[in-house]
Amino acid sequence: MVGGANFSDANNASNCQVSANFQYIMFPVVYSVVFAFGTVSNCCVLWYIFRKKGAFSPSDVFMANLATIDLIFAALLPFKIAYHAMGNDWIFGELACKVTGSLFFANMYGSTLFLTCICLDRYIAVVHPIKSLQLRRPRYRVLACCFIWLLLASNLLYLTTKGPLTSKFPNGKTACLENFSSNSWNRHISGISIVAAVIGFFIPLVIIIVCYPLIARKLLEHTAGKDTVHRVKRKALRMVLLILLVFIICFVPYHLIQLVHTLRRIKTLSSCSLIQFTYSARRVTMALTSLNSCLDPVIYSFASDTFLWSRLCCRGRPPFSATFRSKGRSERRTGSSTLAAY
Repeated sequence: MVGGANFSDANNASNCQVSANFQYIMFPVVYSVVFAFGTVSNCCVLWYIFRKKGAFSPSDVFMANLATIDLIFAALLPFKIAYHAMGNDWIFGELACKVTGSLFFANMYGSTLFLTCICLDRYIAVVHPIKSLQLRRPRYRVLACCFIWLLLASNLLYLTTKGPLTSKFPNGKTACLENFSSNSWNRHISGISIVAAVIGFFIPLVIIIVCYPLIARKLLEHTAGKDTVHRVKRKALRMVLLILLVFIICFVPYHLIQLVHTLRRIKTLSSCSLIQFTYSARRVTMALTSLNSCLDPVIYSFASDTFLWSRLCCRGRPPFSATFRSKGRSERRTGSSTLAAY
């Protein structure tokens, strides 16, 4: 999980002047907005999902886990806001640095994995509607979610027990999850960075890129008399497209810059201009990754037929949920297995 950390370049940039003073304003502002909107929106999603009557849909299960990990991320942001507002000075101690830092980057890779599960779920329902009756059973959803949480927990445990994550800057301030030495990079940080990026980003991105055209091709097979199924396919295609956009906006820029940064830290690449570029670019892309906790609830609102932000304040059952469930039961009786899967 260390692959996402905001490592400083001070250790191998002694002969190259670098600066990113804008980060002391950018991070507190961006994180404050994400904290406010991400907390409220993800609480609304969880409130809506658990207030629904009847069984969860497969997407509801994954979205509930996604909203949970986004809420954990939002809860940690005040610590990050204070850290950057004080000029990157960590005053909360080593344990707090390990906990907040580890969970901070667990959100990034947990989000990508849960989003990939949602994408695969929609792909199976649309492209293989008969097999979906078997593959989308509740126990498989639970096992998939448990596997992701176990994977995150094992990586976080490794990170927190590996060694101290705080260190001193030359100006006397305390760094948290940055300013690691070249020896640390060569021993284990570079390996963790690459493995985390491959498992948590590149493989999910490939899966999403493959699923999108396959769903689109299935959508083109629309025939007369199947308008309901066609609408469900369009909804699935729309959700996968939104997931792909989240990846492109929030995760692609960071991981491309992080890859260049890792290669430079292990001295595969080296130049003063590269140091100056990655030093600033990585901070901008770090801020972009935080936006995923705000965009994930938007994905759910677009994918759901019944989730409406304007009606969350209504008392009683979620709006139109009874109508939607009744409609779903009617369509299942008429053999619309694809819609029933949703």
